[in-house]
Amino acid sequence: MNVIKKIIAKFVDLAFYMFLGVVVLFLMQLFCFTSFRIPSDSMEPALKDGDRILVNKMIKGARLFDVFAALDNEDVTIRRMPGWGSFQRNDILVFNFPYQMNRWDSVRMDVMQYYVKRCVALPGDTLEIRGGFYK
Repeated sequence: MNVIKKIIAKFVDLAFYMFLGVVVLFLMQLFCFTSFRIPSDSMEPALKDGDRILVNKMIKGARLFDVFAALDNEDVTIRRMPGWGSFQRNDILVFNFPYQMNRWDSVRMDVMQYYVKRCVALPGDTLEIRGGFYK
C-alpha cells in the first residue's frame, strides 16, 4: 500500500509540474515571444515562403484581444501592453492585414491575417519608390 501512495504522489507531482510548464509556455507566448510562418514569397531571398520566425513581442508590447470574437468576424477591441523598445530599419515586422470598410473614412484590420515585411523607413523618413526600388 505504501508503494502505491508513493507512485500516486509522484504522478500528482509530475502532473502538477507539467500543468505549470504549460501555463508558463502559454504566458510566454502571449506576452513575450511567438512564432509566425512566412505566408508568401515576398521576403525572398532572405526569408522563404513557409519559413518560421520568432517574434519578440516585448519590443512594442503584446496585443490583447478576444480571439473568439475575431474568429466570428466581429469587431474587437485591441489593448497593447507597454513595450520596451522601438523598431529599427531592416527589422522584420509582423502586422495585420488592413482593408477598407464600406465607408471611405475607415480602415479595418483583420486580426487573424498577418503580413511579414521588412521595415524600410521610420517616422520622419522620406521614402521614394522608383522602378520597384526604394530610396
